[in-house]
Amino acid sequence: MARRMLRYQVVVGDRPKRIEIGEGWLSPARVEASRLGVGPNAQHIVEFWAEGDLDGPVVGVWLQVFGTGHPLPEGARWWGTTARTEDGFVWHLYEVPNEEQG
Repeated sequence: MARRMLRYQVVVGDRPKRIEIGEGWLSPARVEASRLGVGPNAQHIVEFWAEGDLDGPVVGVWLQVFGTGHPLPEGARWWGTTARTEDGFVWHLYEVPNEEQG
């Protein structure tokens, strides 16, 4: 088993994203806010780093980013919070119930 520190990203939006992560992964080591591209209209993203193994089985998790004060779906599990961005946003990364199962 080759454990590695792996980087993932989730776009800030109103839909969850399925992320394939190595089975046996550890909770995120760090969660950061960033942007895809440059300029004031560049899409906000949340990046996270987690230790895992991609040589073996992988599991899919559904992740979604929420702003402070936004409602969370039933069963959401917190993964991390970013520092305040230059725009004043603080993003919160959650694992949400499996969208494929309803």
